[in-house]
Order: sequence, then C-alpha cells, then structure tokens
Amino acid sequence: MTRCPLTRYPRRSVIAMGAGLITLARATRAVAQSSWPTRTIRLVAPFAAGGGTDILARVLSQQLHEILHQACIVVNIDGAGGTVGATEVATAAPDGYTLLVGTPGTIEVNPLTHSLRYDPQKDLAPISLVTESAAVLVANRDFPPNTVQELIAYARQRPGEVNFGSAGPGSFSHISGEMFDYLAHVNMTHVPYRGTSAALADLLAGRVQLLFENMPPVMGDIQNGAVKAIAIGSATRSSFFPKLSTIAESGVPDYESTSFMGLLAPAKTPRPIIDRLQQAIVDGLHDPETATRLHALGVELNGSTPEQFAAFIARGIALTAKVVEAAHMRQS
Repeated sequence: MTRCPLTRYPRRSVIAMGAGLITLARATRAVAQSSWPTRTIRLVAPFAAGGGTDILARVLSQQLHEILHQACIVVNIDGAGGTVGATEVATAAPDGYTLLVGTPGTIEVNPLTHSLRYDPQKDLAPISLVTESAAVLVANRDFPPNTVQELIAYARQRPGEVNFGSAGPGSFSHISGEMFDYLAHVNMTHVPYRGTSAALADLLAGRVQLLFENMPPVMGDIQNGAVKAIAIGSATRSSFFPKLSTIAESGVPDYESTSFMGLLAPAKTPRPIIDRLQQAIVDGLHDPETATRLHALGVELNGSTPEQFAAFIARGIALTAKVVEAAHMRQS
C-alpha cells in the first residue's frame, strides 16, 4: 500500500500558521462581542421595587444602557427571599440578555438553608462584584459595652440574655449576628423582625440591644448619635467611619460580613459577553456622577474581575456554611 508522504512545513510557516489561528480566534471573539447586545437586557432584581437592591440595580442599569448603547431594564421578580428571581436567571438562556443582581441571600445564604433548583457556583457565572456594604455592629445607646471586647465579656457573663435583632430569619443581619455568636464563642438570643425598619425601631426604643446591619439603613442614626456604633464587619475599615475599628481587629480575627451587590449571568454565557459586561461595569463605576450617587447610598464601589468575584463568593459560602450549621439554620 502506498502511503501519502507526510507534508512538512518550514518552521516559519508553522509559526505564521499559529499566529494566524490566534488572530482568527481573536477575530471570532471580536465578532461575538460586536454582535452583542442587539436587544433589551433584563437585570433581574430578586426583591420588590423600592428596596436597597432595586435602587442599586437601577443605577447600574442606567450605566449599562449608556455604555452598551442598548436598553437595559430592571425586572423585579421577588419571592422566597430572592430565590424566585435567582432561579429565573439560573435557568435562563446563556445569551447575556437575562442577568441577576446578586446579593448574599440569593448567592450565599438561601442555597445553604433551603433546597433550591439552582447551585450558585454551578448555575451562575460571576461577572463583577459591583458594590459592598459592611455589616455594622450598632447598639442601643444605654447598652453598657462600648467595644467588641467589652461585649464579649458582657455576653459570656450573661449567656442568652444579650439579644440582637434582624430583618428576619436567614437575612443578612441574622447571618451577621450568628457569625459573631459562632466566632466570638458567645451565646446571644436572636430576635427576628419583618424587615430592617422594625428591627431598627426596636433597637432605638431599647427593646433589643444590638443590631448587625449593613451601612445604608443605619448610617444616619450613627451620624446623629441615635445609636452607638461599636465596630464594623468588613475586612478593612470603612471610608464612611474610618475611626471605627473592624470586628476582626477588635478580637474576632476571622469575622468578615459584607453585604454586596454583584452581577451574574447564567452559566455557559460566552466569555466575550461576560468580559464586555465586566468592562462596562468598571467604566460605569469610574463615572464621577455614578460614583457620587452610589457613595451617597452608603456603599463602597468595587468593580472586580469575574475570577475575583468567584473567589469572593467561594469564601463567603464557606464561612456561611459553618455559621448555618452551628446555628442549625438549615430548613428544607
């Protein structure tokens, strides 16, 4: 049998062919990028209109509209603590036209406390962490402890007697309080409310002693002295209250609780679309007017890469899983 001779190419030709393939691949990605978006982009905010997530989502949608030159609307799909809207995105077509405005509840807490139809790390693709808002440990003005160490000593001497309010079971404020309980080795009593406003009202009235809440709802009360700020839950000090110590540096070294808003897409969304959205978010956050609007809401701006956001989520889930197990928060 006669064999067809093996064709050999000069080394320069092989290099040229390789360069050509790389150029072709880049051109293919560029075409995919340039052909998107061609229709309206939906940002699914998994909570009711008018809340903090909705407000932030509308600022983001305006920026995406201006940068991508395509309509970008916020769609409120609330229910089941945000899981209805998150499920909608996780099961949507991975074409870049249905995106999730993700929060700790939908990404880190609910999947650990309930049996859901989506796994945030498998069914959603991180695009960018957009804003962060640290948990702030605030107390009624008449509550004796003024520091984290004083609080720990006070609570250990009175197991079960110190209480903290929250916006409801499984909420960011609930998880933040249980995390402190777990890492500081104290035993405080959780008092759930139907929303942050009710919990804050009872804190002001002295019916609960503590509240672990993200910055926007309590910033005004801290500034006017209506509540006593003890410490902040972020890894580093906040630009809003730079003199306020972090809980971690105050004696609970592993404590970090930060509410966040980030953008995610259905898994398998093409990387060129992910990259274009990420760049649009970064460009939007550099807009002075947008930065001022967001900062006025009490949030820190981020603008991470997809990989950084994925690592952020993984760390949050790992710590939250320990808290959920220790507090017996798993439901069905």
